[in-house]
Amino acid sequence: MLFFLACCVWVHAAIAVSEGYQIPKEEIAQLVDVPPMPEVLLNEQHVWMALLTKSPASEQNTETGVRYGDLHFNPTTFMRLGIATYSGLSFKHVATGAEVQVDNLPAGEIYAPRWSADGRYLAFILLSKQDGRLWIYDIEQRELSALSRYPLNGVTSEIPYHWLPDSSALVINSAINHTGEQQQPVQQSPLVGPVVAQSHGALSPLKQTSQTLSTEAFAQYAQGQLIKVPLQGRPTAIGGPAYFHHFEPSPDATNLIVAMAILEAPQQPQTLQRSLASHPSVWQVWGMTGFALYELYRPVLPSESAMEHSEENTVLAAISAPPSPPVRSHFQWRADKGATVIWAQEEDAQNEYGLYHISSPFKRAPRLFMALQERFVRMDWGDSNIALLTQAENARFLTTSVINPLAPQRNPLEVARYRVTEATSEQWLTARNDLGVQVLKVVGSRYLFIRGVEKVKEQDLPFLDRFDARTNTRTRIWQSQAPYFEEFIALLDEEGMRFITRRQSKQEQPNYFVHDRTFSSLEQITHFRHPYPALRGLSQEVLNFDRGDGTQISGTLYLPANYDPSLGRVPVLMWVKAPSQVKHTFNSPHYFVPVDHLGALPHLAQGYAVFEIEAFTLPGEPGSAAQLRAQWQSTAEAAVAVLAQQGIADVSKVAIGGHGAAATVVLDLLANTQLFVTGIARSGTYNYTLAPFAFEKQTGTLWQDPQAYLMSSPLAAADKISASVLLIHGYQDRQPGHFAVQSERMFSALNDLGKRARLVLLPESNHDYANRQDVLHMLWEQQSWLQRHFDPLPVIEEINQVPEELRFKLEPEPQTPWPM
Repeated sequence: MLFFLACCVWVHAAIAVSEGYQIPKEEIAQLVDVPPMPEVLLNEQHVWMALLTKSPASEQNTETGVRYGDLHFNPTTFMRLGIATYSGLSFKHVATGAEVQVDNLPAGEIYAPRWSADGRYLAFILLSKQDGRLWIYDIEQRELSALSRYPLNGVTSEIPYHWLPDSSALVINSAINHTGEQQQPVQQSPLVGPVVAQSHGALSPLKQTSQTLSTEAFAQYAQGQLIKVPLQGRPTAIGGPAYFHHFEPSPDATNLIVAMAILEAPQQPQTLQRSLASHPSVWQVWGMTGFALYELYRPVLPSESAMEHSEENTVLAAISAPPSPPVRSHFQWRADKGATVIWAQEEDAQNEYGLYHISSPFKRAPRLFMALQERFVRMDWGDSNIALLTQAENARFLTTSVINPLAPQRNPLEVARYRVTEATSEQWLTARNDLGVQVLKVVGSRYLFIRGVEKVKEQDLPFLDRFDARTNTRTRIWQSQAPYFEEFIALLDEEGMRFITRRQSKQEQPNYFVHDRTFSSLEQITHFRHPYPALRGLSQEVLNFDRGDGTQISGTLYLPANYDPSLGRVPVLMWVKAPSQVKHTFNSPHYFVPVDHLGALPHLAQGYAVFEIEAFTLPGEPGSAAQLRAQWQSTAEAAVAVLAQQGIADVSKVAIGGHGAAATVVLDLLANTQLFVTGIARSGTYNYTLAPFAFEKQTGTLWQDPQAYLMSSPLAAADKISASVLLIHGYQDRQPGHFAVQSERMFSALNDLGKRARLVLLPESNHDYANRQDVLHMLWEQQSWLQRHFDPLPVIEEINQVPEELRFKLEPEPQTPWPM
């Protein structure tokens, strides 16, 4: 054992030797530094647009962090990981097009921007390496200022602050246990550059996983203190510290609904805890000083002695226990009232549901607002005459009805019934009421507006409708038209004649426009530049083909800008995409092509075609390994055939690639078909015996069905692979089942079997590569690899600088050149 440990230390020391970072050709390298399209956030009056520059992937935080249930956060900053952040801020005046640049932002990332109700202030959290603090920008005075010196607690609630509806102040959840000191050692990678092995050697994995906290340890991070932070004046504490996971100001800005988790209560095993809200919680109404005015709900907790009852005493204990109070949930403020709380209540004995409410000063007993026929889902408030009630008809369908808040039981009008999976396909437009609260936009106590997406001939077409609550009829005001994909953004009048849209086409990048239907005019209000001019003119086409069993498959074919069919067929990189890698949520042939430098499209700059297929079933989906393998093979065969039939591909120059679960498909296809000249597999799972719970929901664990895990592993068929393979993996990958050891073991097998393979470990990257140097080197590796197999002559000198200590067999390397 001592000898084995000594060998491990010796191998790790050798890992520090590497080739050094490389940079791909300029046309590809430029794509890494392209700033993403800004996101637009309109103020409530639709006068100013905040333009938020997204943080490039190469600059995002890759720190491992710690976990509690499904919460993943940075223990130093007390903020969530994996959140959307922005690196720049500017403003544009909608009517005049005037721009305001914000150039004095301190170092850090912008998170959770929110406009005040009066449209004057934009609040946001500025994330530094130490903490997250609240800042505001005054668009009238053009002033940026730090609003609070308190670090925020972004662990317990994703957005740890709320504007008061009157725009006078904000309420924050501060991290009272924050020290600014590093809470856990950050283990630095021993690598000084990418480690490369080519047809020889294997590397030892770096053992490091995200720390999972116990409930007792998590309590340090969960504890917070609510503070009222006025725009003018001193901050004041609200009540005392607690484990807040929800807090919401009342419409009249005088009270708060707060939810406090009980972490000390007897709990289920921590593996079953999903988040802080999964703990039993006390819900109360507080005044702005923190005095509890009314307790909305306190769960009945089993005592530790009751939990220790023997089995024979359990029935007796249940009989002698007092009856449980009705279960209350879905606490919310009535948006059309100053301070009235409403909630859903379920009477266990009668299996009945109802909505109850109580108003300030919270001295009287709650009253029934209305009885319900089904489970309550949501209430959207409008004015004194209109509100929308959504109930769950069953587990599959939801129904929405118009009610009159003054007489909610009187003739509710059902206006929509839709599947739960389609719940977000339509949205009712909202606006601020006189209190400054977001409510349904109601015109003339009768008309409402609906934005949504309609599927027409398998295409998604955004639209805007006007709804008449008296006649239960809808009128189409506007719909996206070819050759554009246009999304409704905001309504600028009461009649639906002026509105803002976001418009794009295959060749035109997204920009914002104002439609004026009275004068049939269209005005462009943003002028975002083409993000990658080097690829301007690339073509996009959807190819449909039959997999062979009657299943229709579609793939998106991208051709380089200089493609000329008269010059003959071109090399094709087929790219397998997992559903999580699909960037847009709508199906339209008029999307502007988003070039993600982590995908396959950068290689269009080399003159290759790219064929992306999202229809591959992935490991873990229903079906046995043999069934999935048959589907993969038939899909790949049909895809290559359609490319050849279209005159696009030379079947001798088709490569395949993929990332994550898609990389597993790539290796399996290379082992079971002869369709591809080479493969690129990034951060995949190739040996499922190293992921013993991967198929637990289907076949059980590894120990219950070892054959299923072995049959699903491309490693078991490595001897059948004849094409060459480029394996790339993030050295810091901690995603379950995707540790870097997966690629190391696959490379080791290919090396021992005498196959052609190259292993590249990116030292600063996890599962989704983010480090700029790593990404550039990854693109260079892919560029070089494809050139070796696609170009008529080798234009890149073959290198092999693997440390001698990492070779399995310390003997001279064969000098036989690779066939071109």
